[in-house]
Amino acid sequence: MTKVFCPRCGNKLEKRSMENRERDFCANCQAPVYENPVPATAVAVFNDLGDVLLVQRGQEPGKGKWCLPGGFQETGETPEECALRELHEETGISGRVEGLVAMEMSPNPLVPEVLVIGYRVGTVGGELKAGDDALAAAYFSLSQLPEIAFASHARIIERAGRSIRLRQQIKAAPWGAYVITSNDHLLVAREACRGGARVIQYRDKDAGPARRLEVARQIRQVTREHGTLFIVNDQIDIAMLSEADGVHLGQEDVSIIDARSLISAGMIIGVSCSSLEQARAAERQGADYLGIGAVFATPVKTEYSVVGLELLRLAAAEISVPLVAIGGINLDNMAAVKAVGVRNVAMVREFQVDTAARVAAVNSFFI
Repeated sequence: MTKVFCPRCGNKLEKRSMENRERDFCANCQAPVYENPVPATAVAVFNDLGDVLLVQRGQEPGKGKWCLPGGFQETGETPEECALRELHEETGISGRVEGLVAMEMSPNPLVPEVLVIGYRVGTVGGELKAGDDALAAAYFSLSQLPEIAFASHARIIERAGRSIRLRQQIKAAPWGAYVITSNDHLLVAREACRGGARVIQYRDKDAGPARRLEVARQIRQVTREHGTLFIVNDQIDIAMLSEADGVHLGQEDVSIIDARSLISAGMIIGVSCSSLEQARAAERQGADYLGIGAVFATPVKTEYSVVGLELLRLAAAEISVPLVAIGGINLDNMAAVKAVGVRNVAMVREFQVDTAARVAAVNSFFI
C-alpha cells in the first residue's frame, strides 16, 4: 500500500532520488518517509512422527490454502512472544521457542513487504484445535504437504524439515561403513564417497582452526554432492561454520543439552560410549546415534579400554538409536560385529588405502 500523505504533517508526498533509490519525500518536513518491511512470524512445530503442524487460512490472501501458524508482530512484544501467541491463538498449542529457522521476505497486499521470521517451536501443552481465523489445524507429512499459501512459509518448512529428514535418514540405518578421515582428509572423503559411504566424520587433532575449517568446508562440498551425511568430531564451531549435518561428542566434551543450545536446530549429535550406562544416558538426553567402543584393541587410541563384543550385544538389544561399532575393527573381524546385531562400523586405518573399494566391501557386507 503506497503512502500518499506524510504521516507526520499530512502534506502530500513527492518522489525524490535519495540514498541510491527513489523515496517518498515530504517537502514540508524536509524528510523522507520510509517504507519498511512489517515483521511477522511463522512457527514450525513437528510431532514425534516428524509431521509439521499447519493451519488452513480462513481469509485472504490464500484463503483455503495452508500455512504455518503465525502472524504480524504486535507493538510491545518480541518476535518470540509473537510466535508463541500466534501458535496458541491459531492452534490451541502452547510452546517454547527452540531456535531460529530462517528470515524470509514476503509480498503482501496490505503492506509493502513482510519480513517473516521463522522459528522452530516445541510443544509444552494445550489441545490441538483451530482458532482465531484458521479454518482447520492439522499435522502433515513432509512428503504429502497440501498447497502452501506463501512461498516464504514453504521455504521455512523446507529448511526446518531438513533436520527431520536427516533423522529419518539416520533411523533408516544400516549405514555400513562409517568413515573417519585421517592423513589426507579430503582425499579419504572423496574416495569414501565414491565407494558409497553414507557417513563421513572429519577428525583432525593436529591442524589449526583455520585449516580445519578450510578442510571441513571442502569435505562438506564433496559429501553434499554425493548425498552423504557429514559429521565433525568434537568441534561445534567448525561443524556449524562448515554447515555439517552434525557433530560427534566424546564423554569429556560438552553435554548433549549444552551442544543442542549451541548448534543449529536439528543438527545430528553422535556420542562416544564405553558402557551401557553411558549409552542409556546419551539416548535419554537425545543423542541421534552412539559410537560404542573400543570393541577391539587399537593402536590408534591405546588409552581406550576394550569393551568387547558383549557391550555391543547388550546395547543392540536395549538402545533404540543407531549404534556404530568402533575400535580395532577391520575387514577380517567385522563379521563378529554383525553377529551381535550391530550393522554400522567405524574404521580409520582400514580406510586409509584403497578407500573406495573397502567402503564398498563393508557396505556390501552390512547392507
